[in-house]
Amino acid sequence: MVRFFLAVGLSCALALMAVSALPQKNQKDQKNQKEAPPTAGQVAAGSWAWGSDLSYVRNHFVRAAEEFPEDQYGYRPNEDVRTFGEIVLHVARVIHLDATDELGRPPDDVSEFAFHSKAQAVATLKKSFQELEEVAKQKPNSATVASSLIHASEHYGNLAVYYRLNGLVPPASR
Repeated sequence: MVRFFLAVGLSCALALMAVSALPQKNQKDQKNQKEAPPTAGQVAAGSWAWGSDLSYVRNHFVRAAEEFPEDQYGYRPNEDVRTFGEIVLHVARVIHLDATDELGRPPDDVSEFAFHSKAQAVATLKKSFQELEEVAKQKPNSATVASSLIHASEHYGNLAVYYRLNGLVPPASR
């Protein structure tokens, strides 16, 4: 149990460190200037944390969902936490709701985001990340994208712990 909390705490700390690496704009500059293109250093700092788009978080999270054994999607370390499949669909649901809100579209009925199969969960997750990618393209400075990536990163920490508790190595550790 101590290892579980240590892993979750470490995952949260790493996510916060990554967020602090994102380029920050001076408030005075924001008020007095139009959007200036990012400098090479800002691009490098942002790409270290998230990739040139949102691929870093998306790719690790989707790989984790794709590679975890289907017969273990119902696994949970104890009754107080979500199953692996529930975490995947929780992240998909939150990203979908955030992205559709940011895009001004009506959301799907999220009650359909219940776990039915690994294939359905992975497909739903991929679709939600595609919606978030659309937000990132249309609104490059959207706080929604950063918030969704932080949220997904935090839950990737849960998935990594579930991998380890099942004797598996999570994608980001390979």
